[in-house]
Amino acid sequence: MSRRIKHIELRNLSKAPTPLRSVNFRHTTPGSGVVLITKHTPQPTSELFDPTYPGAHLSLDKRQSLAPRWVSPHLTLYAFPKAFLSRPDAPYSRPYKPRPYPEPPRRPEQRSVDMSMQVVAFNSRVVLRPTVRTKIKRRLKEAVRLIVTRGAAVEESRRGPKIAFRAKDVGADKWIVPDWTYIALPTTEIFCMPFTEQIDLMRKALGSLYRHIPEVEKVLRRNGRRDAASL
Repeated sequence: MSRRIKHIELRNLSKAPTPLRSVNFRHTTPGSGVVLITKHTPQPTSELFDPTYPGAHLSLDKRQSLAPRWVSPHLTLYAFPKAFLSRPDAPYSRPYKPRPYPEPPRRPEQRSVDMSMQVVAFNSRVVLRPTVRTKIKRRLKEAVRLIVTRGAAVEESRRGPKIAFRAKDVGADKWIVPDWTYIALPTTEIFCMPFTEQIDLMRKALGSLYRHIPEVEKVLRRNGRRDAASL
């Protein structure tokens, strides 16, 4: 990301504790996830990016109801299998061809990790001009980058909340599930929040979805049937 967020704790950062340096969001989302949120139009199985994925035969309502989500007053984060995205009308061509699917196994020495993430700023939730909407998207993605590559967290201090970096929390395998797309729905108030609050919200959201996605994958493999123990 070429434009970094300005914050006192982000100045003169020490050397990263692992080789991981960045999170790549470019060309990682092989379709559109808007219909999964809005359900504004039918989405038959034949239109899915990967109609062979477990649970692909389920109705749109069922696919949405099973999706893990984290909800707060000013940020909602959903997660869907990439397979459930609506396939584009025409295949992407180079240089816009999506990254490999399924995602190759991650290596400890890799310096960058892919993440499929869409930030959807609906007019009903974000009443701001386009340039400010872009800034909201950039801040949320920068928060993800710091959480994944630096273990960013928010701690209290005598001067108020501050950004702290926890080496034990560094790593994509602790926050991002491969071959899933994350869809963030922010509100106008997100733009006015201190960056510490944005990091705190995103950290809670990512952590919650990371814990729940394996459960949803099990349900999808059972054709959408929940285990009796979870009812």
